[in-house]
Amino acid sequence: MDVAAEQTRNVTGAPGGRSSRIASRVSGIIVAAVAMTAAANCFLKYVWWTACYSAWRGIPKLAAQWQAAGTRATFYGWSLLILELASIALVFILIRSRSGGMVRNGLRLIASGAIAIAGTGLLAWILSLLKQGAS
Repeated sequence: MDVAAEQTRNVTGAPGGRSSRIASRVSGIIVAAVAMTAAANCFLKYVWWTACYSAWRGIPKLAAQWQAAGTRATFYGWSLLILELASIALVFILIRSRSGGMVRNGLRLIASGAIAIAGTGLLAWILSLLKQGAS
């Protein structure tokens, strides 16, 4: 088989071809964005339930409510942490490195953390604007 036919086959979607790599990266970006959006929503709910817990704690009449708020705040806090770690892992996988040295992987991890945290923060801000406008 000649080189031109091999390049055409790789571009048109043969297994391991260029289009499958692009589709894989696009789907990875979408999954990472969904995980960041879910983490942003968990962050907003965590802040809300923490504020409720703080406001209601110590009021005997609201004992059941502040205990439930504390449980919900804990749930959303752990959900936020797990989703943020998943986002960091997804972004880490998406950032490709030509060499796999420890310093290079450390820089990829730092960049992944910065991108995921900034993305989650931006999405939390956008979600808070949307939720305030909906009320």
